[in-house]
Amino acid sequence: MKVIIATTITPFSYGGATLLVDWLEEALVNRGHQVEMYKIPLWGSPTDLPQQILGLRNWDFTGHGDRLITVRTPSYLIRHHSKVAWFLHHHRLSYDLWETYPDVPDDGSGAEFRRLNFASDDVALRECERLFTNSQTISNRLTRYNRLDSEVLYPPLGEGVTHSTGPFGDHLLYVSRVVPHKRQLLAVQAMQHTRTDVRLTIAGGSGHDAYADSIKEAIVALSLQDKVTYLDRVVSDTEKDELQAGALGVIYIPLDEDSYGFVGLEAVAARKPLVTVTDAGGSLELVKDGVNGLVADPTPESLAAAFDRLYTDKQEAVRMGAAQQEQVERMNISWDHIVERLLG
Repeated sequence: MKVIIATTITPFSYGGATLLVDWLEEALVNRGHQVEMYKIPLWGSPTDLPQQILGLRNWDFTGHGDRLITVRTPSYLIRHHSKVAWFLHHHRLSYDLWETYPDVPDDGSGAEFRRLNFASDDVALRECERLFTNSQTISNRLTRYNRLDSEVLYPPLGEGVTHSTGPFGDHLLYVSRVVPHKRQLLAVQAMQHTRTDVRLTIAGGSGHDAYADSIKEAIVALSLQDKVTYLDRVVSDTEKDELQAGALGVIYIPLDEDSYGFVGLEAVAARKPLVTVTDAGGSLELVKDGVNGLVADPTPESLAAAFDRLYTDKQEAVRMGAAQQEQVERMNISWDHIVERLLG
């Protein structure tokens, strides 16, 4: 089959959504399909996005290729005779995060901008032959905001991507972009309440200097220099693999994240339990409390208890790590399944 993949990107930013479309292209090619990829630069501000919405709507691939798969918002505006969307999230500043962040003003211009987003999404998504998402969290948002039904296709890691596993050490690992909604600071604050010798390693680059500084300041203010290591940089895949292989478990505690993220899948691949929280969003679809990880309340005290539990009973940590693959199979997280559904 001749397949077109279309997605939007932030130039010079290589995050999870970009990895996902690259892995999707690889999976399609590995199964004998011919693929054309279009990565379209996008600026999501209220001043720039309206013109880009109009521009994307003028793209028309009708008659070219057998299937158009659109991924990141709002690439589904592109027209095609056989279009499906693997929908990752809305323009969240216009939808569920509108009252949280001030990027879209609460005035007439902001209201008009939001109406444009809602209306264009409603029209373009209804053109899709099938509508898929990457989590039940996103499917629920589509139902709530757009009155649309969708099917969840949980994304795996790329084919051939492997992660080492090793002995369960004494440190918990949190590798992610260091930004406020990932809540690394909460993990640091939890360490103040631990009763064991469990340690915490945080790693990741940050475009948010003030937040990164607040983490460094908290480590000193709480006298946690011997218990918390903060690697304030993007770690290489090799270094991340080594840290993860020797970890007691993996932490991922974002606020209402769209999906479980690749942090969760990397924990699965390394056979390590995943610690998350009750308001993390998509991670709750992957983690079953006490089965393949722990789900704590989003408070320092509750997280500390989870950290101590893994440290105190490493055999339980080993058991939960071993249960990761069973959960992946239950959720049908595989490229065979994804390709079959996207092209079916």
